[in-house]
Amino acid sequence: MTCSESQKAFSPHLDGALSREAGAALAEHLGACPVCRHQLEETRALVRGLSLLARPAPPPDLAASIRGALIIERAARNAAPRLSPFEHVVRWLRVRLMPYSVGAVYSAVLFVAVFGALRSQLVILRNLAEAQRLESDQPYTITWVGAYDVTRPLAPDLAAAARANNFGAESPTLNPRGALAALTVSPPSDGKSDDDDMIVVADVYSNGTASLAEIVEPPRNRRMVEDLQNALRKNPAFVPASLDRRPQTMRVVFVLQKMNVAESSY
Repeated sequence: MTCSESQKAFSPHLDGALSREAGAALAEHLGACPVCRHQLEETRALVRGLSLLARPAPPPDLAASIRGALIIERAARNAAPRLSPFEHVVRWLRVRLMPYSVGAVYSAVLFVAVFGALRSQLVILRNLAEAQRLESDQPYTITWVGAYDVTRPLAPDLAAAARANNFGAESPTLNPRGALAALTVSPPSDGKSDDDDMIVVADVYSNGTASLAEIVEPPRNRRMVEDLQNALRKNPAFVPASLDRRPQTMRVVFVLQKMNVAESSY
């Protein structure tokens, strides 16, 4: 028997409830352990001292106070109006269904909050899936837009050389067949050609599609934002990432200017 086992056996040993085998094991341990012998003597002295204490006597008016409290409670119950069966049912449902109702409402609110927080991430995942599908279905030819004509396609090696000399790998290549390139050379849809500019942020995906993420500096003519959104939603504005040696998804900043250039006779 270990020290902890022997100390747990002190109380039944002093009460005479310890079995013969356990008593023999305890006696064997006490014969070899002076610490447990000392603790057993302290426990025996504590039990002896508690047995010598007088039992506390109840106050003389305890029975009268209990009787008076019962009389008051009975009178209050008799004076209270009787509840109808419908009120009994309402009380029963309130006690049993209210906690579940609160829990259900809280769960619904929590679900809406979490779904709202993850909505943007779900949109990005959906766009990535659509981008992968379009990338596998539509082949493209790399075309560099810089100091070159947007309608003149370049060979892949020439496009890579132009990119290395002009821009870093963080800049995606514009697709000359995309709606954004068509937007840069198309006349204003509303018939006006007033000067205006805007700064926007867009997300570009692996298949060359893009979506407007933020308007940093809005233009005076809100039609420019609508035209840009429609252009990004149509056919891909950029070449696929696999042809452009850039990340699968990235965020770019557009600084777009709308200028009124009068025709010249020269």
